[in-house]
Amino acid sequence: MWTTIKNNYKTILTLVGLLLAGIVFAFLFEDYYRQLVRFSFKFFNGDNIQFIGKNFHLFASDIFVISFGLFTSWTFLLLRFSSRPNRLKRTCVTVFIFFAMTISITALDSKRLILECTACDDGIIRLPFNQLTYDKYFIISLTTAIAYLLTTYLLERRRLKKTNETI
Repeated sequence: MWTTIKNNYKTILTLVGLLLAGIVFAFLFEDYYRQLVRFSFKFFNGDNIQFIGKNFHLFASDIFVISFGLFTSWTFLLLRFSSRPNRLKRTCVTVFIFFAMTISITALDSKRLILECTACDDGIIRLPFNQLTYDKYFIISLTTAIAYLLTTYLLERRRLKKTNETI
C-alpha cells in the first residue's frame, strides 16, 4: 500500500488540491448559479413567476460545496490520460452539458409549478427566494456532466485495450 501511495503521491496531492479548489470556487459562484436558476424560471414563463421576500442567503450549502469539489477531482481523474485536444474538447462539452441540463431542468420544473398552481392569482405564482431546490438542480446537472465524462473515458479505455491486443 505504501508503495502505491509513494508512486502516485503527485496525483493524490493534485486530487486533494483540486478538491479544495473546487470547494473554494463553489463558495464563489454559488450565488451566480442561484441567479441563473431564477433567471431560467422567469425566462421560460414570462411574468407568471415572481420571487418575493428578501433574497437572504449567507453561505453555500454543504451539499453544493462538496459536490462541486468532488466534481473537479473526478474530472481531473477522467481527463488525466486524454490527449490535450481531447481534454479541451471534453471539458467544453462537459461545461455545455452542465449548463444545458440546468436550463432544461429549471424550465421543465417551472412549467410544472405553473401547471400545478391552484391558488394562483391570474396565473401568477409567487415564490420565496429560498423555496427553490437549487442544490437538486446543481447535483443533477453535475451528475449528467460527469456521466458524459465517465462514458467517454470508458469508451477510450476500451478502444486502447483493443488496439493493444491487436499489436
